[in-house]
Amino acid sequence: MSDNIKDIKPFIDINDYSLYLFIFTVFVGIVLAYFMFRKVYKKVSSNCKIDCQKYYLYRLKSIDWREPKKAAYEATYYGRLLAQDKRRKELFLQMKSKLDTLKYSRNNIEVDSETIKYYNLYKQVCDESI
Repeated sequence: MSDNIKDIKPFIDINDYSLYLFIFTVFVGIVLAYFMFRKVYKKVSSNCKIDCQKYYLYRLKSIDWREPKKAAYEATYYGRLLAQDKRRKELFLQMKSKLDTLKYSRNNIEVDSETIKYYNLYKQVCDESI
């Protein structure tokens, strides 16, 4: 009776590459997602730069000089954001030196004509370049 029982065969090695294929597929998916995200981000951010500069210029033009201290802070903030090229940076530094006297004074002093002249020149240069 024992002659009829057949022995159990040993395990056969089967080459299974499914784990490696899965890891490769996930890696390729992550790389593709990264490049797609980067492309979309560049497209959106380039559109935003133009729109943001137009908004900053609008805010710079709409400064109310009846409150000189607040106006000086706003002109400095939006002027710094608009100073992109060499010419605008130089004009901004000239305007900023005039605005610093308004920003750091204890009392609200009157805005002198030279400060307004630098402000209008900077505003005009920014308007032409955008």
